[in-house]
Amino acid sequence: MIKQIVLIMFILATLIFSYSLICQNLPQAPIEMKPIETTSEPITTINYGPPPVFEENLRFDHNNISYFIEPSCSNIRTSSMKEALQIFQEKMEIISFHEIANKKADILVGCSENFIELGENIFVAGEGGPTKIMNTTNFKIIKEGKILLYEDSRCERPVVEIHELCHVFGFDHTLNPNEIMYNISNCDQKITQDMIDLIKKLYSIKPLPDAKISKLSAVKKGRYLDFNITVLNEGLTEIEDISLTLIAKRDVIETLNLNYIDVGYTRTLSATNIKLPSMNIETIDFVLDYESKVEELNEENNVIQMTILSF
Repeated sequence: MIKQIVLIMFILATLIFSYSLICQNLPQAPIEMKPIETTSEPITTINYGPPPVFEENLRFDHNNISYFIEPSCSNIRTSSMKEALQIFQEKMEIISFHEIANKKADILVGCSENFIELGENIFVAGEGGPTKIMNTTNFKIIKEGKILLYEDSRCERPVVEIHELCHVFGFDHTLNPNEIMYNISNCDQKITQDMIDLIKKLYSIKPLPDAKISKLSAVKKGRYLDFNITVLNEGLTEIEDISLTLIAKRDVIETLNLNYIDVGYTRTLSATNIKLPSMNIETIDFVLDYESKVEELNEENNVIQMTILSF
């Protein structure tokens, strides 16, 4: 009799345990998870000061800039443009230039004999500026700049060429006739110290990628997790390889590869039925580059914590 009772109790315990185990591993009613809000400091806090610019945080994504001068340019204009590049490089120190033999260069220099008359015997001697810009959250990245020279230099120094080159780097006109960015050129104009300081600040920021979780939604179904995540690269260079890691109670649940993300582009990942360690998980960390394999501009925007707790 006692053996029968023990057997029955054992069977009941086994059935209860099995039922509990089955319940824990079956998907249940979905519960939407909510992000715990966090703040991160901006990666750039540049004081622009006096120099007028087209846009703040406008820059090339590298410091060694390539240029191409059209073969149709006269020897005088070619020589003056190269001298302007050399002067700019020496003044700024943090920027360098190198010539290439095709139009895939960062800066394209062309020449034309078609003058633009402004009146009172004043002519436009040149034009310049960024022509292709990629707009990300942190930067406006110059992908191409163009300079058009209308006449040979009339000054001992290449004032017009420097003026147009500064336009390519984002500088706008000033009101001081002694400064290089005054809208009417004279041979005594020079690059100002505040322009040098600004370029040094802007280009001292190391050209790196910056992965950011831009969108995230998650639903917990008992012991299972569904989520959709969008990761944006808002840095200066592409991300060669990056991963997403899910963490609960300091334990790694899953690691998923996102691979390559170009500058200004996003990668979206959807996952269903990710198994959690238990039904009692209330908070999950979604972490980019958990093992810190990718050097980034900002590491503080790599984590979003999701919770089922209501606020």
